[in-house]
Amino acid sequence: MSRIFGEIRQVAYITDDMDRTLAFLSETAGIGPWFVARDVTLKDVTYRGTTCDLRIGAALANSGALQVEVIQQHNDVPSMYTEFTDRNGFGLIPQHYSAWPTAYDATLRRALDAGFEVIQEGRSAYGPLSYLQHPETPDFYMELTELTAERKSIFDQVRDAADGWDGSDPVREGWPTPKV
Repeated sequence: MSRIFGEIRQVAYITDDMDRTLAFLSETAGIGPWFVARDVTLKDVTYRGTTCDLRIGAALANSGALQVEVIQQHNDVPSMYTEFTDRNGFGLIPQHYSAWPTAYDATLRRALDAGFEVIQEGRSAYGPLSYLQHPETPDFYMELTELTAERKSIFDQVRDAADGWDGSDPVREGWPTPKV
């Protein structure tokens, strides 16, 4: 467990082909089932001080307690995703790790006090999120996502679907509906 961020709950990857990546992860690596939101517009996102409207697809699955996320950016606005792929290309290279604090502001303050900088931030329908980077290691990205009741419900349903998953119905369109 991180003294700054708390429990690391997720690892995320960036892809240029969602279907190919999910096929590999479900069929070859045995991770799934995947819940996919194929076209999400994130408005009022700030990347390195500039507002941008991101269009992404995002897929979630669990392997035990660890959530795995796959993201595909659909437009060409500068973002932390394009920053990462410009430097590293595409592939199953971890792009960021995520912690889900309930005390979001206090956790963000600890990270900033430790020298991390917010490079991208925004708000989804389920609450705030920030991506942080430390100047000493620019390839390490950390996401803070406030664990609101809606997010917890979605994440719990994704985890529960993976528990004992038999390989059937590996890609499911849409994320679970929050039960709050």
